[in-house]
Amino acid sequence: MGVNSASFLAFVLYLLGASLQYLNLSSKLAFPKMKCLLVGFGGVLLHSYALYRWIDTPLGQNLSLSHLFSLICWLIAFITLTVSLLKPLENLSIFILPATALSILVALIFPGQNVFQTRLHPHTLMHILISILAFGALGLAALQATLLYLHHKLLRNKSAHTLVWMLPPLQTMETLLFQIIWFGFLLLSASLSSAFLFLDEPFAANRLQKIILSLLAWGLFAILLCERHQSGVRGLKKAIRWTLIGVGLLLVAYLGSKFVPFGT
Repeated sequence: MGVNSASFLAFVLYLLGASLQYLNLSSKLAFPKMKCLLVGFGGVLLHSYALYRWIDTPLGQNLSLSHLFSLICWLIAFITLTVSLLKPLENLSIFILPATALSILVALIFPGQNVFQTRLHPHTLMHILISILAFGALGLAALQATLLYLHHKLLRNKSAHTLVWMLPPLQTMETLLFQIIWFGFLLLSASLSSAFLFLDEPFAANRLQKIILSLLAWGLFAILLCERHQSGVRGLKKAIRWTLIGVGLLLVAYLGSKFVPFGT
């Protein structure tokens, strides 16, 4: 199968999976949860093949901004669908799968060119992969925090809204938020550790901004998780605000280096 065909089919399956989940929630179509998830996983599988073909080139790995954006969206979709096998998180696919489909179009229209020969730098490749995993997990936490804020606001307004029944229960969403943050925090810790262990001069001028902002985000998440562990975070707004600020710091750090965790 060609990369364009795989990309097109992944795009279609993502939209189909989101549509089926929406129809299932609106009671317009009785479609089992597992079948909805399988459609989404089909998109993830084809998308992974397309990403492999886009990134792994004869000259090296093309780590362009559009490719890494699509990779992070793929990772968020994969985590969401996988967690949905055990937790009531499948409703989020209504929002995540269309966004991931959009990332495919972005990668096709704006492929970009930022080739890096990772075979010559295996340790740097490990750092890149861990950093992408960390950003993907915490990106999902940011989405979860945003939806949690909207859910909380709609419930306080005491007015029926379609978004309310699309989302999992408020308590479930809050618990899942901190579980995702823990996962992302551990990956971020591994990413920072690998930067100090494997990268030459991690505080060089072309990496200084990324390191400082990443450390600030790490410290913010560490405080938030410590408070949650000791006494529970008092105030949902605080947890949401700190999560979005932490992910925002990482976003600025990654954008400052074109999402690539090494300087060029």
